[in-house]
Amino acid sequence: MELRQVKYFVAVAEELHFGRAANKIGIAQPALSQQIQQLEQELGGLLLNRTKRSVSLTMAGKLFLPEARSLLEKSKHAQDLVRRSFEGMVGDLKLGFVESATWDILPNVISAYRSQFPVVKITPRHLHTVHQIQAIRDGNIDIGIIGLPVNDPDLSVYVIRKEAYWIALHPDHCRADPESKIFVSDLSHESFIVTNREVGAAYYDTMVKICMNNGFSPSIVQTVDEIQTMLSLVSSGMGIAFIHESAKNLRNDIIYKPLHDTDQYAYQISLVWRKRESSPIIKGFLKEVRHLYL
Repeated sequence: MELRQVKYFVAVAEELHFGRAANKIGIAQPALSQQIQQLEQELGGLLLNRTKRSVSLTMAGKLFLPEARSLLEKSKHAQDLVRRSFEGMVGDLKLGFVESATWDILPNVISAYRSQFPVVKITPRHLHTVHQIQAIRDGNIDIGIIGLPVNDPDLSVYVIRKEAYWIALHPDHCRADPESKIFVSDLSHESFIVTNREVGAAYYDTMVKICMNNGFSPSIVQTVDEIQTMLSLVSSGMGIAFIHESAKNLRNDIIYKPLHDTDQYAYQISLVWRKRESSPIIKGFLKEVRHLYL
């Protein structure tokens, strides 16, 4: 049984006239009659009573008609679903993100994407950059919002934003005066709170390099996994911290000041995904992000 035969039967059943049904679906009447006969032969009985003057449904035809309509509707739905999938309008998107993306980038890109692709199911996962890279390679996430530069021949990268270094200080710190500037060389006797190198190697190495280039090795008194914890310890007076600019929006009980005399970027937040990715969902997501962050 072919779908076109089902379609032809429904047309004849609705018109109860082979000529009108043939005109309606755009085929010759003899061809229509032949297809109906083949359908009846396959099903094992008559669906239509035919006389020279009229056409009517048999009992089997009356039973088959609603099922035939349902079959055609399901076929149309399946075709529409697949077509929308090819257009990236339906499906699943597994999205990794670093903590700093939650402050503005993550809500902005999800909102923009959902306005254009409201049916796509987004599954966000909070992962450090190194874990996102592995998850992308393993196929556990489709695309990631990461916080470190990546040099991998199998991955594509789109830079969303670069941020300069700032210093987070306790309000009672001697350099918390808003009128004074802070230079790297001023920090040689400070105690530093930094992120663990395992979760932020580029940040850690760049911070150490900046200090070494200015004649001193930083005195690290505490390492942490999250920037929230870092700022909390700064607030306690344990030490100071190198941060990227947008992190100054996280707490209002400490002082943030730009760091002068360095051209090193503290942070690079980017999208990363597998090269040669053909998913229309990922392509649609990338298009929306690029529109937001040209």
